[in-house]
Amino acid sequence: MDSIEKRALTDIGKEPRFSEILKKLTLGEEIDNEDKTYILGAAMILIRRYQVDQRHKSYADLAYYIILKYSLQYKDYAPLYDFSVNFGFYPIAKDLLQNDLYKGNPIIDCLGDIKLDNYRGADNTTLTLEQYIESSKLLNESTRETCYLAPTSFGKSSIIVDHIKQLDDQPSKIAIIVPTKSLLIQTLQMIRESDLRRKLIVHDEMYNGEASFIAVLTQERALRLLSKNNIFFDLIFIDEAHNLLKADSRSILLSRVIGKNRALNPSHRVLYLSPLIQDAANLRLSSDQNISSHSIKFNVKEPEIFELRLNNETYQYNRFLNVFYKLKDDIKKSNYLISASGNKNFIYNYRPIKVEQLARELCTIIPKIEKTEDINQISRILASEVHPDFFAIDHLKHGVVYLHGKLPDLIKEYLEFKYKNLTELKYIVANSVILEGMNLPIDTLFIFNVRSLKGKELMNLIGRVNRLNTIFGHGENRLSRLLPKVHFINNEEHYRIGSKMENKITLLRSRVFDDQVHNPTLAAFNIESIKKPSSSKEKYIEKIESIQKNEKFLISEKITKDDKVREYFIQSGIIEFYADLEEVIDRFIEASSISSSAHQEPWRSTSMMDKIEYVFLRDITNISDYEIKRLLSKEARNYYENHILITQKKALRENINAQVKYFNERAQSDDRKMYFGRSYGEEPRETGAYPNNSENTYVDLSKKSEKELVNLAVVKLKMEDDFVGFKLGKFILMLFDHDLISVNEYNTYIYGTTDERKIKLTKYGLSVSMIARLEADNQLGNLQFDDFNNLKASPEFESYLMTVNDFYKFEIRRYLG
Repeated sequence: MDSIEKRALTDIGKEPRFSEILKKLTLGEEIDNEDKTYILGAAMILIRRYQVDQRHKSYADLAYYIILKYSLQYKDYAPLYDFSVNFGFYPIAKDLLQNDLYKGNPIIDCLGDIKLDNYRGADNTTLTLEQYIESSKLLNESTRETCYLAPTSFGKSSIIVDHIKQLDDQPSKIAIIVPTKSLLIQTLQMIRESDLRRKLIVHDEMYNGEASFIAVLTQERALRLLSKNNIFFDLIFIDEAHNLLKADSRSILLSRVIGKNRALNPSHRVLYLSPLIQDAANLRLSSDQNISSHSIKFNVKEPEIFELRLNNETYQYNRFLNVFYKLKDDIKKSNYLISASGNKNFIYNYRPIKVEQLARELCTIIPKIEKTEDINQISRILASEVHPDFFAIDHLKHGVVYLHGKLPDLIKEYLEFKYKNLTELKYIVANSVILEGMNLPIDTLFIFNVRSLKGKELMNLIGRVNRLNTIFGHGENRLSRLLPKVHFINNEEHYRIGSKMENKITLLRSRVFDDQVHNPTLAAFNIESIKKPSSSKEKYIEKIESIQKNEKFLISEKITKDDKVREYFIQSGIIEFYADLEEVIDRFIEASSISSSAHQEPWRSTSMMDKIEYVFLRDITNISDYEIKRLLSKEARNYYENHILITQKKALRENINAQVKYFNERAQSDDRKMYFGRSYGEEPRETGAYPNNSENTYVDLSKKSEKELVNLAVVKLKMEDDFVGFKLGKFILMLFDHDLISVNEYNTYIYGTTDERKIKLTKYGLSVSMIARLEADNQLGNLQFDDFNNLKASPEFESYLMTVNDFYKFEIRRYLG
């Protein structure tokens, strides 16, 4: 909504009769026949205004809102049908006809129904006219780089599949780049189900010289695949492409993947997919790129926005007139939550520790549900596979689950799966982990914290409510879901003192937000447009200049050994661990001189963590990463040596018990504070390395109950797995790539085994502990890869699955094709 539209709609809102009738319609109050005629007439005028100048989309949006509210409130669907047919909102028109909600001329209706079948997608869903036109244009696009911009749930998966099918049997190296492991698994399942008959790769080390494949990879693995092999991609899909605009290291890695592949294959095709990009030109790495754009501008959903304020007053917001309508006085938060709840409720919070706290609070408000065998089964499984004191077990009694990025992936995905499929589970408390790769049947959203939620982030969050596949094609009238309910809950416990969310809410007046380009490797980046406090501006500029200098270095000719080592540090991301590279490069070159005797004593028998300390940390004064710096301690190195070689092979329950035992020992020692980082830390700790540390990154274990220690152990294991995977693994890989460790050492520390068959399963995604259990149960021989790298199970394995519990069955089935 531009400034002209805002002024025009504000002026319209000053017309007393229009304003009053729209208020009644918004609030669901009764209006008489004369007012019905008036407000529908106003909608027609708005439509005509839009048709005169189609840049002013908000006029059509308001007309649609009026017609939708009227039709749903009075069950008079003729205006909605007419609008849907004329504006191409065909899924609505199709549902109205199929559910006998609109009855016009029978012959015309029948012909109209047949005509609507021409607008079906590959998955047999009815598309909007705009969706049909743009997706068809996209398939026939001649531009090498294209961006598909569409609201959440507008057919991203079918776009990927249709493009690959269009290639027929043409040999092509295809990459789908995804930002998270959860999205990787989800995308892999989608590709398998589409039966595209191409070899699947989900790990850079799975590549074996194939001329044609589909690789589903994170940007880290995609970059390694390009860097270590004589290979390039012919077609790249960048999922969640708005991540390219961010300033973090993973966004820079993503732009590096695109840039490197473009240098290797200038004729490559790239398809960017996002619900949040405003201008595709902002994705360019250089000004000579041409990225065409196909946008879905109209959204068939129009959220209804409510606010509970600190004074216990409730309001409903009308974004078109930018007004808050007062609803009620003196309603307590607990009563509001219960009365406003739908069948599937998403309660959003920010920090993981606050997500858990809010889930516990919710359980004091929500009465216990009637226990079913499904709920009893989940409770038993979590008690046996995780721990009887796991918080989630108590929450299930109230129909509540919680999710955040510090839960082990398997637990998180299992709880998500159960929430998705069990009607008894009505509430999910989560943070931004839900924004990428989780398609849940949410019908109501409660927002408890708006920190870091700007206009685009709010729209993305709200887009998760009532996905289109939960509205259309179910053989019943679900059109009320086109008005998803969103509740902003002002509170001081989870947001801030004097919580006031009105300013965030009014951002929703518009659905158009300028792109904020923070990635310094993009052509549109402008350092002057970035707002930073003057106290940190100079340091920020130094960082940006350093990043840009490094990117230029990567495309320059590398002559000296120093250059090649520097390139590796930058390319791998190890550079992020140091304030300056000079010292550690010199150290690495000095240490790598032992490579000729790397497989002899005493180096051969030196532990991996001690090798990392010797090569990358010893006598280095500018280590900037605190987690890495901990490895200067022998105790920390022994801990991670044990974690990699022993802990990862054990079942989750065993590891939690061992972690709790360790916590209790620490709690009774003089060293009671343990590092948990910003997401869980409660107090600071001054150390020799950080004498003036004031950040709350530690937890005093002596202050925690046994149950609290158990749940801290759950998240600590996830933190350690992430640390090993995202940080320590980079050091181990560099040692291997420079012949400082053997193949067997590398495989042992990265894959937990030297057995090639087990390594292949690990690369596919199976955990070390799962493989250990399958081996103990004599089942590894019942799993085979087909010609396309789909993991297949024998009939004997299917029989075996009938004997294991639901949690273990879920873990395995994610990977079976």
